[in-house]
Amino acid sequence: MFSRVFWYVQCFEKDFARNQMAAFGEEKRKELSEKRRELAQAKKRVKEIDSLIQKIYEDNVSGKISDGRFATMSMAFEDEQKQLKESIPNMEQYLETETDKSDSLQRFIDRVKCVTQLTELTPEIVHEFIEKIVVSKPEYIDGQRYQSLDIYYNSVGIVREPMPEEMEELFQEHMRNRAASQSSKTA
Repeated sequence: MFSRVFWYVQCFEKDFARNQMAAFGEEKRKELSEKRRELAQAKKRVKEIDSLIQKIYEDNVSGKISDGRFATMSMAFEDEQKQLKESIPNMEQYLETETDKSDSLQRFIDRVKCVTQLTELTPEIVHEFIEKIVVSKPEYIDGQRYQSLDIYYNSVGIVREPMPEEMEELFQEHMRNRAASQSSKTA
């Protein structure tokens, strides 16, 4: 399985990158858009709270609100502002990490290209390329035991390698492109 993924990435880099970015997909883009909106709202609210604290201070000084009410309101505003200021770096870090996906994908492809021949799965290879492996609970279907295994690769997540039929189609397309390229060079 691991060597097939490497071969696929090395031989069909563009298809691999396109498929991985498609898997990143619309759902992830929506999530990132929502997170950006949340971040903008949090930053806006921090500024609003500064203005509100200034306003209640002025109201307290002018006698419009009592000292007790001022203390209660200012503590509530300061607590909210503190929570927002603590959450903003986490939101920014998350957005930075997730939007770096295409750069991470290219780094993964470059690292795979450096592996010339994968003859055995060494601890070094596992640590360099695999983030985690999730083994599901076994299921029994028609008396046969089935157990799924998901390999999460560093920087790219799960790689869906093509089925044998798809791989054959990719190979045939690759050979046609190569032949066309060579015939155009000789012409």
